[in-house]
Amino acid sequence: MDQEVNPSCELLERRLALMRELANSLEQVQTAVVRSDLRGIEGHTARQRDLCQTLRQLESEALALPLPSRIAGRSRSQKIWAQPDDAVSPQVRQRWNTLAQELTQVETQVAQLNRVYAALLRRVQRTLQIFMRVLESSANTYVPPKCAAVIAPLRLREASHV
Repeated sequence: MDQEVNPSCELLERRLALMRELANSLEQVQTAVVRSDLRGIEGHTARQRDLCQTLRQLESEALALPLPSRIAGRSRSQKIWAQPDDAVSPQVRQRWNTLAQELTQVETQVAQLNRVYAALLRRVQRTLQIFMRVLESSANTYVPPKCAAVIAPLRLREASHV
């Protein structure tokens, strides 16, 4: 039974590594937003998109495993990475439990980082909207003065009379 669970353990390890990368990217993109680093934001967004796509493919791989070794649920409402049955060795069970516990912690961290990132983006968006409204309303206020052409020739005349 251990050999049947090993492919699932490997998938679990890959998911854990991908989720850690996603958490790292979410932490770094927050810094890029605060610094208004557009290239950094775009780079991290592309990386996050790739990681999410890879995670979806990994989930498909887990669901494609043969039924005896599959320990993934078919719907999102079920827990995707269920615990293996009692037929596995204590070492495999311990490895599985450790990976599952770490994955739960990283998934919680990613969810929290997502919430913080979303709040940060909402705040930046509000700030940009304020600046856009200020620019729109002050467009007529800060036009060049009409008397600028009159002032320049007067100075020239004064200088020529001396």
